[in-house]
Amino acid sequence: MLTVVLGCASGEDGRFVRTVWGPLNDNMFRVNSPDTATSPYKDRPLAKQLGLMMMTIDEDPSAVTAAELYLELWGGHPGVANKRFSLNGSTEYPMGEVGTAEGHCTYSYPAYALKLSDLKVGENAFQFACVKGTSFWGHFLMRQAAVRFVLPTSHPRITSAGLADFSAAVVARADVNAESVRISLNVGADYAGRIASVEYQGRYAGYDENGNRDGNDWHGYTKDRKPIAIIDVAQEAPFEVSWDTSMLPDQPNLAVRAIVRFKDPADISYETPPVTLDLPARPGRVVMYPTTKMDKPFSTRVNRLKYATIHVADDPADIQRAQLHVVIWDGGSGGLADHFTLNGQAFEVAATGMHDVLYRILDIDPKLLRRGDNEIRVVSSTEHHGIEVLLPGPALIVRTATP
Repeated sequence: MLTVVLGCASGEDGRFVRTVWGPLNDNMFRVNSPDTATSPYKDRPLAKQLGLMMMTIDEDPSAVTAAELYLELWGGHPGVANKRFSLNGSTEYPMGEVGTAEGHCTYSYPAYALKLSDLKVGENAFQFACVKGTSFWGHFLMRQAAVRFVLPTSHPRITSAGLADFSAAVVARADVNAESVRISLNVGADYAGRIASVEYQGRYAGYDENGNRDGNDWHGYTKDRKPIAIIDVAQEAPFEVSWDTSMLPDQPNLAVRAIVRFKDPADISYETPPVTLDLPARPGRVVMYPTTKMDKPFSTRVNRLKYATIHVADDPADIQRAQLHVVIWDGGSGGLADHFTLNGQAFEVAATGMHDVLYRILDIDPKLLRRGDNEIRVVSSTEHHGIEVLLPGPALIVRTATP
């Protein structure tokens, strides 16, 4: 195996983070616009929720370096606008926009920097709000929420845990023959036994699976607090994983970092500085083709057909491999076997309709593709929630033999 050391330290420092999860479970925390009280939906139990989340915090804000609110956020009915929250009746924080107000279906995982002066030890009130906008009902939800605190190495939680001298660094080596990167953690032997797991995250230009409208950033998200769509998770020393880069779009300057989670204390993690690297040499060319046109909103129920188009510039005869990436919020297909098709061929994308996020990476026979427009059709026969295709919409990643 021919290997080349790729990792190059960024010059940044690692940091300790303590995560305090809020009291949310599944999809039960809902937020409504004020006009909901007089709308046709006013008698529904979900319409009566007031968007107030109380979170008990036992961290002294004056002893931490920074704090942020992290969410697993369904953007709401397409058209909902001006999502925001206030903290303890003080600062109002805008929640930003990733496409819901424009009429799209969205799910994102934002982190909002909080003013330390707004936080307090004990009960903290997060009041969420929105306006109806162009939607039929001003409504959105959060599946999970957490406050994350950055702790200095001198913090009592760090010193009492015996972690004040802890440090770790990512080591990345390219396997040129396999077009992969072997990643491990450089950490002292005295600390290796205290590590519960190591999560490796990549920063690169690729499919925007976390829905923040930026495909060139740190990839991955959480689903019910568990990491999804990251490079990999290692649970035993030397915490080594292999990152298959053969279908990453051509680009320079990738980066890798690790989230080190401890057995005790389990709510504290260590984020390593990122290391930068270049893709291993490859004989071919890899390019991503995003959705060029799609129905808005790209959601379906009661047998309503919805369509999207992906324009491919390559001749399928030159394509060696192809993958289709798509993220949906799954309300079920109603049992339709052809609920998702590409150029007329059916693929299984929806599941049992659990109203959760599903990220699919489908292997596509290059012979199915067309040079020019490729058609995606989605349909569900469910009466209520069906299939929501989330932004950024489907995308094709293709690999050709020609550089």
